[in-house]
Amino acid sequence: MKINQDNFSYSILLSVDQGKSKGSGFRLKYKGLNLLVSAKHVFYDENDNLYGERVVATCPSSPLGNGTITFEVDLTEAKIFKSENADVCVLLLGKNQHLTKSEVHLKHETGDHKRPATLKLENYVTIIEESTKHITSVDIEATRGITEIGIANEVYLMGYPTSLGLANNKYFDSRKPLIRKGIISGVNIFEETFIIDCPSYQGNSGGPIIEQGEDGYFRVIGLVSQYIPYETTWYNSRERIKNIEVANSGFSICVPFNKIEELIELHIGSL
Repeated sequence: MKINQDNFSYSILLSVDQGKSKGSGFRLKYKGLNLLVSAKHVFYDENDNLYGERVVATCPSSPLGNGTITFEVDLTEAKIFKSENADVCVLLLGKNQHLTKSEVHLKHETGDHKRPATLKLENYVTIIEESTKHITSVDIEATRGITEIGIANEVYLMGYPTSLGLANNKYFDSRKPLIRKGIISGVNIFEETFIIDCPSYQGNSGGPIIEQGEDGYFRVIGLVSQYIPYETTWYNSRERIKNIEVANSGFSICVPFNKIEELIELHIGSL
């Protein structure tokens, strides 16, 4: 089964306080709410303080490549919540109103735009640029948790590795998402994380991970948290100098979707 074009449009570019912190995220439709989901460390520093007062979220069109819609969110007024035990935060963007009534599971629906809906934004969210009419949010039916994912299943990592490339490089546009394909390399039930064999870079944090399940259906199973480093130690015995180099191993740690849902359910009464 071929991945749907809508899936490629899940990931959004985030910039907090004019680039003080950058990362990726995605929008989630959950019980009538439209939520921005990302890694906690994209919004909060090591002392759990917000990096700034505003975040700009750039959402690609669906299908990918035909424009964007850009929101600015006032974080001083926003309903934003962070997890105490996982690298996850969620922010309420608004409320969804579905335009059609669904009679079947999402995976059996056809067409370019599944479950079309209108979005009524919260007062602290402002549209600052709109060059497309169609953007995609992840439907809750297109997700699954850590106990359901399968080791060696194929996955797609989607996000904005803004640390890649050089200034004025015409071949790389950091404002557009890049997609990598790999597999689920391991699952840690006790720590509630899983590993994929895709390298991630600064800017990928918070981006969605999509798994192709045993039934061929594509589901969001979590988000990127960090890459796994490896160390190389060089030692000069004559000069007694030791140098340690840290590099990207090509594996990434991901937070499973059930930690996202756990955070939402904890605060849904105030949303």
